[in-house]
Amino acid sequence: MQSLTTSITPLQGFHFTFQDNIPEQKKVEQSAGCNVYVLHRFPKDVFVDPYELEQRVLDGVAPTFKIWGETDLELPVSSVKEGSSVLLGPLSAGVLEFPFHARYPIPLSNDTHATIDIQQPTLISVCKNTQSRDTDHQVLHALFSPYEVPFDVKESQISTRPFTHDSPLTIRVPAGNPNHIQFVEPITLLAVFVSVYYIGRAMWKSFRRPQQAHIKQE
Repeated sequence: MQSLTTSITPLQGFHFTFQDNIPEQKKVEQSAGCNVYVLHRFPKDVFVDPYELEQRVLDGVAPTFKIWGETDLELPVSSVKEGSSVLLGPLSAGVLEFPFHARYPIPLSNDTHATIDIQQPTLISVCKNTQSRDTDHQVLHALFSPYEVPFDVKESQISTRPFTHDSPLTIRVPAGNPNHIQFVEPITLLAVFVSVYYIGRAMWKSFRRPQQAHIKQE
């Protein structure tokens, strides 16, 4: 029997794709009256673009996801106030994939790349109209913390289990070196001054050309 597997491609860079491989029998094994979801929890070092996910839904290549957390694309890791981001989607047979992106990491003086661990996803089964109420509220709230649990915990039986028992996945993100600032700053300033001089000189020549033509005509 095939098992659930996860993967990330590529393993280095700023833009990645997460893949959940779900065999057909896993979809069939769902109990009647229950909805099964896949929950991904990401550290603040990465983010998922909600507009990108929405476009994938419109294109018919992905289901609808719910997302919690900071989604500002421009923020570096040092400026993210919220903790982890949470992504919740329905369990469906086949390959469930979605893109995510790394933020600019804190500069490192001893390495060219920052290493980031990505947790394996979690399966959440939500069953209604059952007499059993053995939901582990502590585990459930920890999965969504610091955000509210989106399920009715009073009227549902909710169980969680690991998507796989594999170790966390690891990605590497290019990081700046603070020792390079003494070289980068003066070169950047020089490039700005040269650019301003070039643009100013071009504008001055363009301004002078009609005047010279007018003098010649006189």
